[in-house]
Order: sequence, then C-alpha cells, then structure tokens
Amino acid sequence: MSFAAGQLPNALGIMTACHLQKCQQCSTKVGMYEELGAELIDSTQSISMGNNSLNNLLNRLDLEPTEAKTPEFTGDPRTPKPLRRFMPEYFDKLSWNGFSSSIKEYILPFSDEAYTAKFYKISAGKELPVHTHKGNEFTLVMEGSFSDNSGDYHSGDFILAGTQTIHQPKAAKDCDCICFAVVDAPLKMTGFFGRMLNPFL
Repeated sequence: MSFAAGQLPNALGIMTACHLQKCQQCSTKVGMYEELGAELIDSTQSISMGNNSLNNLLNRLDLEPTEAKTPEFTGDPRTPKPLRRFMPEYFDKLSWNGFSSSIKEYILPFSDEAYTAKFYKISAGKELPVHTHKGNEFTLVMEGSFSDNSGDYHSGDFILAGTQTIHQPKAAKDCDCICFAVVDAPLKMTGFFGRMLNPFL
C-alpha cells in the first residue's frame, strides 16, 4: 500500500518494484491499491483555483516547446528495470568486495542514513555465518537460490528477517546466489568465528 501511494523510502521502493516484475499476485494488489487511491482522490472535496489559473495554463501552452531528450539506455537488459541506472554492469562484472572469496557484496548508491542497500553473492554450495539481525533485513533473491532453517528461496522470492530471526543462508550447489538486500541495522553474527566479524559490520 505504501508503494502504491509513493511513500516508501528509495531503497525499499526500488526493491518492491523489482519484486513486482516477477510477482503477478503482488502486482495485482498494487493495482487494487492504486485504484483505491484514485477513488479517494476523486471523492475528495475540490478546491477552488485562482482566477488567473486557466489563463496562465493556456499561456504556457503557447510557449515554444523544449526539445525532448531521449534518455540514453544504461544498464544490462537482463537487469530489472528499476535497477538499471544504478548498475554500471551486470552482476558478473560488478566490483564485488568481501571478507572471503565465498561471500561478496556490492553497495548500491541509493543507500541513505536509514537504509543500506546492497547486493550480496554467496558462492555455489557456500553459506553465510550463523547470524541474527539488529533490525530488519528485506531480501529479494535476484539469481540462483538459497535455503535456511525456514525454507528454500528462489529468484523473485521476497524475505523479511528481523531481530527474532537466527539463520545461516546457504546457496544451492548448482550456482551462485545473488540477493538484493536492504537493512536498517547491521547483522549480528552469533557463531564462534562470525562474532569476530561483528566489529567490522
């Protein structure tokens, strides 16, 4: 509903838009909320405009039109449309960073003070350290799949993990898993080796 009303923060709005490209059920819900919003606007009491409003509008129509610029295409066509302008290359060519060759991340440029947006990649058959969350983590599987103690997740699936979640996501053996994650607080590693990483998160 917040997405349909244009009220989501940038990171969550972009993630939701990516999910909607693959989920017909959620797309239908968004359409319903947009229709509801239109009906609410239509039933709202109208406000009278200034006496010169119509003349001002007509005068602007007479102004010389500016030449429309065709936006240059950027991004890879395999990338979901909401992300194309933020990704210089496709996933396989991004400048990944990380603590090991098995787990990498790529910070997205629309992160802000409230939310950090990033991709993370788990190599085929590898797993993240056992961890919980200091806040909320919204995850959208982009490529491949992973599993944890709650189930299996595939491309297009949306997952919300919170402070009560303790899990260890593991990528499927057949290919790397790439996820789009938005967090409002750092992860908290709970395993023996993972706890050594907490000061860096």
